[in-house]
Amino acid sequence: MPGKKNAEPAPAAVPPQPAPMPPVKMFRSNDGGGWDDYGAGRVTIDHLEGSTSEKEIVLAVIDAENKETMLLHLITPDDIYRRRRGTFISWFDPETGLSISLSFLDAAACSDVWDTICQVQRKLRPDGW
Repeated sequence: MPGKKNAEPAPAAVPPQPAPMPPVKMFRSNDGGGWDDYGAGRVTIDHLEGSTSEKEIVLAVIDAENKETMLLHLITPDDIYRRRRGTFISWFDPETGLSISLSFLDAAACSDVWDTICQVQRKLRPDGW
């Protein structure tokens, strides 16, 4: 019949894909006042697995080769994080007594992670700022 269209099923919705995790090099301070290279990985920020609180958000670094967790850091509302030279994010971890630094390949990836940390911190603060 003219004007009649064949009814085709709608294509299945494609589930959203998580944003690719940016690559980083991770460093930790040592007793001699220098930095130790802990290797390359990929960084992600997400809710702590198994947590029932929406306020438990972690920054994780996953080893690029063996997929092991190199770092699992609970983001705090405290003013401990610093962005340096456009491609570094550093902080002092009071639990371990060590400083941690993440070195990103490019400033855009560093900015994305920095912005996410700042958003998480705002949500964690009682005044929302």
